[in-house]
Amino acid sequence: MLVDQATLPREPRAGYEAIQAIALRFAGGPGDILQRVQVHHQLYVDSGGNHAFPLVALHGALWGAEFFETTGAIGNALRARYFYNATERAFRMAMLNGFAEGFKTVNRQVFIDTFTNYHFTKFYGAEAEAEGLVNPELFTALNQMHEATRAGAVLPNAQKRELFEMALLYEQENTVAPGVQLEIERFDCPILRFLCLRPVVHLAYFPRTTYMFFRNFSNKRERVDKAMFSFDIAARTGWDRVETAMRRTKLMRQQEIGAAYQPRYD
Repeated sequence: MLVDQATLPREPRAGYEAIQAIALRFAGGPGDILQRVQVHHQLYVDSGGNHAFPLVALHGALWGAEFFETTGAIGNALRARYFYNATERAFRMAMLNGFAEGFKTVNRQVFIDTFTNYHFTKFYGAEAEAEGLVNPELFTALNQMHEATRAGAVLPNAQKRELFEMALLYEQENTVAPGVQLEIERFDCPILRFLCLRPVVHLAYFPRTTYMFFRNFSNKRERVDKAMFSFDIAARTGWDRVETAMRRTKLMRQQEIGAAYQPRYD
């Protein structure tokens, strides 16, 4: 159990702060993506498979961690472009590393928000005083999801999609958009800007020939559309297969964790 209800304060606002403190501990540092991936997965399992957002989000985190790292696709492109100039190559790599750290920081905040909102509504959602501490529409949707989970019901994909979209829009508006914009504004390298703004995305559960081609990664509307596309592919693929696919990613295999991975919680 990630959060012990018996240890939480009775007053909702104090409970929100207590849960957020637990989320901060589980989040680790920006580089602790694997730890956050595992806890995101546990949120999905705890919801009885009804809260798809953390499952799809962890796939995005695993892809981004590989793509934006200096050892990933962009790093390889920079090495090829500046093979003749070690100084320029090192400078561009440092810029890429800074962007990767910014991506991890955004990912960490998304995790904190998702963890906090999930457990807060799970334990305090029925309290009148809890209203107003979470976005109203998301608050209602999460409460409905918890009610279904407690009853042992599995939400239809249409309802899962509505909850996914609400959680997605909340994060895009409050966390992702400001974070991405901040990192993009730091670029003064046209090649690096081009590569980072036009990624080709293939999540681990996508069919072999399915890719997402971004025209402008900094565009919030495009990110939302692509994320909804990712949900639709997941729903067609089957949630069990989506869940299993996380263990096949390069980052997970390199750490030799697979299904037996256990995060560091302290």
